[in-house]
Amino acid sequence: MPSRRQLLQASALASGLGALGLHSSMAATAKGASAGPVYAYVGTYSDGGKPWRGGRGLGVHQFVLDSATGALKPIPGAPVAVASTGEGARLRNPASLARHPTLPMLYAANEFEAGSVSAFRIGANGALSFVAEMPCGGKDPAYISVHPDGRFLFTANYASGDVSVIALRADGTPDTDRAAVVYKDAEACGATACKPGADVVPAAARSHEGFATSDHDGPHAHMVHADPKGNFVLVADLGLDRVISYRFDRGTGVLSQPGTVAVSESSGARHFIFHPNGKWFYLVNEEASTIAFMRYDDASGVLTPVSETSALPPGFKGTSYASGIRMLPDGQHFVSLNRLHDSISLFKLDARTGAPTLVREEWTRGNYPRSCTLDPSGKFLYVCHNKQGDNVTVFRVQGGDVKFTGQYVAVGSAAAIEFSR
Repeated sequence: MPSRRQLLQASALASGLGALGLHSSMAATAKGASAGPVYAYVGTYSDGGKPWRGGRGLGVHQFVLDSATGALKPIPGAPVAVASTGEGARLRNPASLARHPTLPMLYAANEFEAGSVSAFRIGANGALSFVAEMPCGGKDPAYISVHPDGRFLFTANYASGDVSVIALRADGTPDTDRAAVVYKDAEACGATACKPGADVVPAAARSHEGFATSDHDGPHAHMVHADPKGNFVLVADLGLDRVISYRFDRGTGVLSQPGTVAVSESSGARHFIFHPNGKWFYLVNEEASTIAFMRYDDASGVLTPVSETSALPPGFKGTSYASGIRMLPDGQHFVSLNRLHDSISLFKLDARTGAPTLVREEWTRGNYPRSCTLDPSGKFLYVCHNKQGDNVTVFRVQGGDVKFTGQYVAVGSAAAIEFSR
């Protein structure tokens, strides 16, 4: 029978893999063997600042999961939300969250101009306690992830167009004695400079007559995450319309030998997932509202574009901004989110080639869905609405489909959700 420590490690690893839409036999072991409570943490925008942020969150909101219904309920005796300590703490927008792969630690990227990372310890009752905060070295970090080894974390710094690598101590706390190391997206192309696209309607969006344009004024890193084996670190840059792949030194945390692949001009590369086979890669293009399908070589870190598919229904005309993406547990389907159209797009994969086909859309029951995440069991999908919806909506996963449970969770300016067992 697995020990409590083994179960904790397996569950944490499952949570980390879930950020890429991945599942493993270890994750299945953790799900099957552990009957303990599952806790949920919702990152929010607590400072409006920009109109799309909302700014009605209280920090990192904390809940316990009802495993039968998918409902999220307050943790008994715990505050509704926690924030970093210090002057103006609640203005730090802890909008992206990540779990440590083996330790009871949660990290938040604080999306404000100076940019920082906060670390929280997860208590026995699921309640968070603030541990430390340190600068990430970039502006407006929009995404945070932890390497599978648990020794380094990464932030994608949207406003400054770069990514940061932060060392973690053995106890999971940020090593505040070592400054974050920053890598500029625009320098990844070497002698052939990466240049931003144009703020025009992407050609790829013309099939649905889209009008979404924004932020092609320079590099804008939107997501950074290690590949499934942890040997490369990939970055999606919206302003450059590119995905950057760095070789990762697991001992030093150094990123090197960058390679890039371009998506269609002005499409706005945003977030990505891998298929469980580690060979198929799916990228959400925010401006074009499309899914770029690529093949991935995990020995070289090279991505090869295959196709680009609309994430909006046939006949749609107007503006929508694609956002989150998540692989479903069956490995044969994934979902992506559409803001303004306010829908979940469900895709089926060709079992032989990996090519995605849009099956249908499901209303998110909220406004401006920013991200979605599966709970550790894979039974429920949670959609965070950050602009005006101020809620998290809950869907039951049924094979390759999702069905609304009727559960709404009131959270101001909800941006992202992370789980812990």
